[in-house]
Amino acid sequence: MNEILHSTGRRGSLHDQVFKDLIGRFLPDFLTLVAPEPAARLDLSRWTLLDKETFTDWPQGRRREVDLLAEVALLAGGGRTALIHVEIEARSGPQIGPRLAGYYMQIRLRHGKPVLPIAVCLRRGRPGVHLESVVDADLGPEIGRFCYYSFGLARSRAEDFLARDQPLAWALAALMRPDSLSRSEHKMACLRRIAACRLTELHQFLLVNCVETYLQLTGRDAEELEALQAGGTAEEVRAMRMTWAEQLKKEGLEQGLERGLERGREEGREQGREQGREQGREQGAQQTLLRQLGVRFGPLPDDVKRRVEAIRSLERLNEIAEQILVAHSLEEMGLR
Repeated sequence: MNEILHSTGRRGSLHDQVFKDLIGRFLPDFLTLVAPEPAARLDLSRWTLLDKETFTDWPQGRRREVDLLAEVALLAGGGRTALIHVEIEARSGPQIGPRLAGYYMQIRLRHGKPVLPIAVCLRRGRPGVHLESVVDADLGPEIGRFCYYSFGLARSRAEDFLARDQPLAWALAALMRPDSLSRSEHKMACLRRIAACRLTELHQFLLVNCVETYLQLTGRDAEELEALQAGGTAEEVRAMRMTWAEQLKKEGLEQGLERGLERGREEGREQGREQGREQGREQGAQQTLLRQLGVRFGPLPDDVKRRVEAIRSLERLNEIAEQILVAHSLEEMGLR
């Protein structure tokens, strides 16, 4: 459980962190899905994620962190390795190619290794996998060309990825467009595939977290999912979703407790430490509840956030958290 807590600590945007966690743990799956030809030249059993890499965002000179950089052994490289650079884009746009080209040059110069650049576009853009290029031809002839892989999720066909063998594909299918499934059937299909696969606790949590984050249901869709989940063959799905919800709750409580203890030490001695522990429990429960509400109902209005942050009773916060999986709206939970 501590490994899950460490891996899913929220830094940066929600999109960045969810996909950094996913791709970082399922890199072989990801490369097989997105770049099969380069993947065939790599030893996907020997790879490691590199520490944060910061580069200048040309031409503005602003410092930026790359989303993900991994080092993978080459199959016929005599000990040589290659680098995989992945950028997560909420929306496709014309700036992606030039920005990746700038990163490519800096990574190549810094490490002196082959680099495979990939952009993952969550919304808009061309669906599926494409080899894109940025061409320098402003002076007439083509002076240079930079190529990169682009993976557009939003309008890809969900059923195609649900049929793949790679577990990562089943989570990514939650962001895609189903041809013949309702929204509730779509979500259940993703969860069934994950529940039926033998995965570590951490890997299962990350896949479920992606599905719950990007395929949220309300109203009749949520009711239909509950009906599908009530079937006798869906016991593994029910248990898996409950484990996911409990882990989110535990993550927030433990992080909040740590923050509270640190604040207590700074304020001094026993009284400060006790105050910090109490505040940490409250803040942890508040942050957990806000995260669960956001996953269940989408972006939260400011008035809902203020209501939750004003609650000082751990018992009341836990009571509200227990309603999330069965409630259909914020109004039903008394938060609007």
